[in-house]
Amino acid sequence: MKVILHAFLAAFFLVSCTTLKIENTDYEKDLQPRVAPYSNCFAIVAFTLNYTEQKCFPIIKINNSYLLLDSGASNTYVGKKALKDLFQIDFETFVNQHGSITEDGNIHTFDSCVGFWNIPSYEGGRKQIPFYASNFSFSLFDGIIGQDAFRQFSNIIIDYKNKVIVFDGEPINGDEIPMIIDEQGLCFIDLLLNGKKETCLIDTGADVFILRGSFFEKDCNYNYSKLEQIEKLKERKVELTPPHNYLFKNVKIGNVKYKKITGLLASDSRIQMTPEARARLSEYSSLGFPFFKDKIIQLDYKNQVFRISK
Repeated sequence: MKVILHAFLAAFFLVSCTTLKIENTDYEKDLQPRVAPYSNCFAIVAFTLNYTEQKCFPIIKINNSYLLLDSGASNTYVGKKALKDLFQIDFETFVNQHGSITEDGNIHTFDSCVGFWNIPSYEGGRKQIPFYASNFSFSLFDGIIGQDAFRQFSNIIIDYKNKVIVFDGEPINGDEIPMIIDEQGLCFIDLLLNGKKETCLIDTGADVFILRGSFFEKDCNYNYSKLEQIEKLKERKVELTPPHNYLFKNVKIGNVKYKKITGLLASDSRIQMTPEARARLSEYSSLGFPFFKDKIIQLDYKNQVFRISK
């Protein structure tokens, strides 16, 4: 059964009943009603990939705020604009009531929940997703929906073909790859880069493929929470393309093959990220949009399996 999905359904999911004027932005051009070929799921929400600076990652709209669907983030939080828009809370007032902000420019979230994203199901139930406030200055969106929200469901499907996210959907047809979930709820899989195994973060919030900073060290051991030490990694044979991109001729996720995938080292200054995120990428690489384009992926938390369509 195909479900006709209207992108602005997301506006009904908030606790707030305030109706805000929808601005005409580049995001709006891609938020149109569409057909989503899913049934027997909890809920479906449309997202857009069409916006400024040609960045490619999924964003949904709630009220007048745009939120990034970021499987590479452990937390869900909103910035100043979305805090006011979604919950009618002034950021400065909130800070005075809940404590000071760190001055180091890194993402800092407050422990107090500021409100909920209420997601109604097709069968009449609902899920409440808590939002937290952040001092981070977002440029292309107003907040982030991270793994703490996704993992309230047994699985999520992110369909880049139909531009929808499906909560608690049926298993998709595609390759199944064991998925490792760390103590922060982040999800990892192994893939092959020119025949060599590499452990990677599944990061829908990244528009590029990011290689761990230690990728080219000849004798590099690395591990992360709850994983045994992975075998020593040997030097890779890849081609270098100017200025600092690394081109892999053959990449495989299960049986899904890619040709000429370009990666950037995490130490590359052109990649905008917090120092904490850059430090974590000394241990593993990060899969971004080039791996998900025109595909359907599923993070099955219950069975700890990652599925990807060919």
